[in-house]
Amino acid sequence: MNLSAEETKRFYRIWLPLLFYVNTHRQVIPELGAISEQRPISSEKANQIRQVLWESDLLRETFIAENPANLTNADLAIVASWSQRIAGKFYIMRFLKKYTVFLTEKDPPRAYGVLGLASPLEEIIPWPLPVYLDAVLLPFEDKIIYDSLLNPYAITFGKGIRSSLNADYRKAQERGGIITTLQPRSPEEIRQDMTESNRKVLAAFRKDLAASHLSLKMVEEHTGQIARFTESYLLALNPPRSLLDLNLGDLQKHLKKAGKKANRVSFKRLVRFLRDTDRIAWDEAQAMQNFLQQR
Repeated sequence: MNLSAEETKRFYRIWLPLLFYVNTHRQVIPELGAISEQRPISSEKANQIRQVLWESDLLRETFIAENPANLTNADLAIVASWSQRIAGKFYIMRFLKKYTVFLTEKDPPRAYGVLGLASPLEEIIPWPLPVYLDAVLLPFEDKIIYDSLLNPYAITFGKGIRSSLNADYRKAQERGGIITTLQPRSPEEIRQDMTESNRKVLAAFRKDLAASHLSLKMVEEHTGQIARFTESYLLALNPPRSLLDLNLGDLQKHLKKAGKKANRVSFKRLVRFLRDTDRIAWDEAQAMQNFLQQR
């Protein structure tokens, strides 16, 4: 899915003067001259200028202050919001009806729903997924776009890498779902995200317990114990957290407070599930298991 034609026109009405401003002040390409819809710039030259632009916020901020293109206050607010940009290496994982899914390379994985500009991203990136690339994601009011330039790598992935990426995509979906806005989130929205994350992880945990041939009573006891822990401890933190962020300190604090009321077996099964499904790091899981073996 793309921005509307009018939104795309608005983006370039902001973007091209910003590139021209950066080039004028830094002389990235001295002979370039004006940049506009009537005098388009090649992707190669635009890429050189945008690298200078994103090195710091100074040029963008002075552009806002001076407003050489006589942009409206609403358009300047768009430029100001680009302080929330996300730059780096991503994997394009899915072309969906509503957006294209960009998965971050860094851990923990995050998945962003990104809109195309003049052309659908599926047409710009015609290679088999996943595609590895450099990109800068920008807020555009309540949507996420990219800064008109993508730098894909000519790399194909084997079965093992694709499996690992799909696991990261699942983690991102469990952690907070597909992120479709870069606007700051309220504490209540963050809590809702973590509540939904814990619901998804608990559902997978319950399914895993059932597959181990435990009785229904024991399955419900273990999942109930962990559900109460997420509600009373993880969601009560500031900021609230997901089971995917569980660590040794969490278990030490919770079990010390809960005393004999806590069923350590439930937590042993939880940690083993999180470890064996690659939802938490092996060394963190080992530290928690060692603690849970103690009496």
